[in-house]
Amino acid sequence: MNIKTLEERLDAVISPVMNENTPGMALLIAKGDQVLIRKAYGLADMEAKRLIRPDDNFVIASNSKQFTCIAILMLEQEGLLDLDEPIARFFPDFPEYRNYVTIRQMMSHRSGIKEYFEEGRWESNPRISVAETPEMLEIIKSFGDLDFEPETQYSYSNSAYVMLGNIVEQLSGMSFGQFLQKRIFEPVGMDHTCAPDDSRQKPSALIEGYTLQEDGSFQKRVYDMALVGYADGNIQSNVDDMYKWHKYLYMSDSEALLPRERLAEAFRENKLKDGSGTGYGFGFFVENAEGHYPEDHREIWHTGGTNGFISRCSRYVDDGLTVVMLTNYEGLPKNELYKKLADVIFAE
Repeated sequence: MNIKTLEERLDAVISPVMNENTPGMALLIAKGDQVLIRKAYGLADMEAKRLIRPDDNFVIASNSKQFTCIAILMLEQEGLLDLDEPIARFFPDFPEYRNYVTIRQMMSHRSGIKEYFEEGRWESNPRISVAETPEMLEIIKSFGDLDFEPETQYSYSNSAYVMLGNIVEQLSGMSFGQFLQKRIFEPVGMDHTCAPDDSRQKPSALIEGYTLQEDGSFQKRVYDMALVGYADGNIQSNVDDMYKWHKYLYMSDSEALLPRERLAEAFRENKLKDGSGTGYGFGFFVENAEGHYPEDHREIWHTGGTNGFISRCSRYVDDGLTVVMLTNYEGLPKNELYKKLADVIFAE
């Protein structure tokens, strides 16, 4: 792979949409132990005109879900829970579904628990922008019964992941962010990654997030709980630490977190009762999921999106290739851009 040519072709795709007049992104592409591209585009702070640096932190949003699932698997490995147990002992005052919805179903988006981020529900509750985890759990509880019988449909549920994070807290005696810091980030060497549990203080490493407005201007996002998120998407990281994470997941025999055979379960597709595939493991999309690209390269991946930030982290397992795209540009046509980047990468 000619790195100079690759960089030039990537620049030709990215520069028209991310430049010194727009928010931007940090991009890392690696093959095995070799980093091919580590580059930043656009502005970290539009008001101060500061350019993004590759080591800047972004909110990775739903790319956090894989860490939530690893945390749950670690607690299972310690004998503190069973993936197939109903959630009643953790949420004894929740609706009747507490007696039959399982942890596994929540991890794999087959639970039927209503989505707090659903259009209309999100905007109609003024508390959501400031609610910390205990209040968010009360909001989720108030939604009532399930949308469908568990395992009869696949339906992405951030609500279920808020609940999973609370299970981590109940069993560990630590906040969710503290658990990730001590039990995952530190052992893997992710020195520049954090998972805030509240919005009281914005970490200094986090750049500003922006949303594209209808008139073409950009609105800076307020640092509140709607941006910070919960165990469904509260991790802040950079491309270097996400590459360290990929090296641990895909290029290591380390069992610092889990036995490798147990870790591999996170990458296995879950199925519905009728036998159809969901395209989702535990916190990871797998190759046949909608949005997988290109189709002839096996991929384990996830996307993330929140107020002012978008992410995509992909591992092309047969190619030994990692692609990490972190942006502070909400409103960016991320799938369209990512397909163009993939075209360039696999054309080399």
